[in-house]
Amino acid sequence: MIRFKSLKTRLLIAFGLLSLIICLFFIRLSSLLIETAETNAFQSMLIKEQERLLQQENSEKPSLLQYTVLYKSINSVPQDIRIAMANQHSGSFTTSDGMHYVFRLFKNKENQSVLLMNVGSFTANQYLSQYKSLFLYSISVAAFILCALSSWYLAKLLSRPIELLTKQVKNKATHSQLVIKESNNIEKIYGLDRHDEIGMLANALDDSYTKIESLLVREQNFTRDVSHELRTPITIIKNTLALHEHQYLDAEEFNVLQESTNELEQTVEVLLALARQENLNFKSLKLLPIIEQAVLNLFHKYPDIEFEVDLDINSKVTAHCNAALFGLLSQNLVNNAFYHGGGRKMSIKEVNNELVFENPIVTSSNKTSYRGLGHGQYLVKRIAEQMNWKVNIVKNGQVYKVAFLIK
Repeated sequence: MIRFKSLKTRLLIAFGLLSLIICLFFIRLSSLLIETAETNAFQSMLIKEQERLLQQENSEKPSLLQYTVLYKSINSVPQDIRIAMANQHSGSFTTSDGMHYVFRLFKNKENQSVLLMNVGSFTANQYLSQYKSLFLYSISVAAFILCALSSWYLAKLLSRPIELLTKQVKNKATHSQLVIKESNNIEKIYGLDRHDEIGMLANALDDSYTKIESLLVREQNFTRDVSHELRTPITIIKNTLALHEHQYLDAEEFNVLQESTNELEQTVEVLLALARQENLNFKSLKLLPIIEQAVLNLFHKYPDIEFEVDLDINSKVTAHCNAALFGLLSQNLVNNAFYHGGGRKMSIKEVNNELVFENPIVTSSNKTSYRGLGHGQYLVKRIAEQMNWKVNIVKNGQVYKVAFLIK
């Protein structure tokens, strides 16, 4: 079985076959109409001849039209002609030798007479038949050529949107190879503004590409974040272990390893949260319970610490965010203030639609592992960016403050 891969070829063949069928139908219908018109015309001649014969019924040899025969009784009609007449009152038939006859029965005195006209013998009708065939076939060929050209144009017109869509999808796939561009720099897929099946297909492809690009962006961000955030604590752990390969760790060195391990655990948790699709669903949430839980987690882990947290947030304050991401954001800032702030207190407040995390900076720290409040700042920005929050970080000689515009 022959199969055509091109949609344009399929459409052209389909329209071409349809055009051919229409032309054949036109030829047959036109032939039937012409034959019917000819038969009706000759029947009219026979009716007039019948009326004239009835007026001359006393004549022994009445004059007849050319190529017309009068059978005064039905029994005198040849057997093959009677079979062709098939007991009809009037009509036409064609013999095996190709001669076309028109007949009519009428009552003449007490007998059924038959008028039989050999219409194929008329010279004018012979020429008319030739011209009729030439006319029909010429018109049909012209109509078929016109339909073929129309079919080619329609096939090209109908397949053009598919070709454009396919071309742009290929171009988009080529230009998007592992490099995600800004959406305003990417050429839009053809057909997004159409309201037909092409538009539905284009929108479905565009949605699929958007999801794929979102996955690639998350993958790239995850790779970049891992490289950026995990390197420091891993390096500290490796260096500490290398320096004390054959020695026992003292308390301070043990604290270094413990803090680095905690930072690794917290960082991995944040990175995994940023990479999960379910954490990209946002809704309006109350902030105070999530922040309180972050503070309680710190005290649960270190029940004997002296760390004061001043919460000044109305219980009705809400923001459009994700509970898991905001919980990790709050936990990161609280832990950051405890581990790296060097002080013993921090404040969390909401002022003019801004959520502010603030803690004092102590210029000297008794911890040899002190690395400053900048650690984890990148993750804070990443989480805020994911939730579409504007963030402002202020760090001077006395205060470290992170403010989020939540509305």
